[in-house]
Amino acid sequence: MLRRPRRTTARFLFCAALIGTSLTIHACRNRAIAYYEIQTGSPIRLTTRDSGLRVGELDESGSLHAGQLLVDRARTDRFLRFTSGSDEPETVLRSITPAADGSLTIVLATGSTSAASGRSVLVLDETGDLLIDSNLANNIESTFEPRALFLPAMLSAGEEFVRPIRVQSEGNLFSSGSGEGTSTIRGIGIQLVEVPAGLYEAFVVESELSFAIGPARIVLTQRAWFAINRNGVGVVAEEGRELVRVFGIPAHNEKRVSVLAQEMIEDE
Repeated sequence: MLRRPRRTTARFLFCAALIGTSLTIHACRNRAIAYYEIQTGSPIRLTTRDSGLRVGELDESGSLHAGQLLVDRARTDRFLRFTSGSDEPETVLRSITPAADGSLTIVLATGSTSAASGRSVLVLDETGDLLIDSNLANNIESTFEPRALFLPAMLSAGEEFVRPIRVQSEGNLFSSGSGEGTSTIRGIGIQLVEVPAGLYEAFVVESELSFAIGPARIVLTQRAWFAINRNGVGVVAEEGRELVRVFGIPAHNEKRVSVLAQEMIEDE
């Protein structure tokens, strides 16, 4: 009867040590700032966000349809990704592959390796909403039931959609198991954004995935700029944050900024 409290204490100290190590790693690198060259100058006055993105004045109007993101052939775009854990940007290839059942698979891979560093499977439901079926990030595989909302059938500026989710994850010590949470989508408005690939008029969307698994609370936030390009509508810039708290203590806190460097590298 006396051994269980000792085991519990040992586990708690082990977890606390891991959390402390993670805090030490992330404490000094809590910002991600994008520095990149612009290929085409803009006569329109732009301002620089805290993330380094150059944007125009926000027009709180406009809308985005989920169907605009569907593609009929595979494509791969090249991005520069700046993270709070690195002093230099990395090249990331983002491929989008449609399937016969209407789903889309989005895969992220660094330019130096073909191995996927991230993967999402999106499906269009009968109402026209684009939903997240599964997600792979940081070596954690998550499936959602009910599925998380990626984009409603139509999202207008000023609208917010909140959807309950249940997630099943397989990964590290703190991120395996099942839990519940919410997925939230907000329409922000129309804004010019300047990235290495050029100047785009984009619709801005904010999203948040928040759920708990055991002692871990995971919050994934993103602000994305969706713009018309050579193959429909896609993301041209995004700001994101991954925050994991274990027993209420931040164990992982990474911010990132991604900017489109080259449109539509044709798949062979």
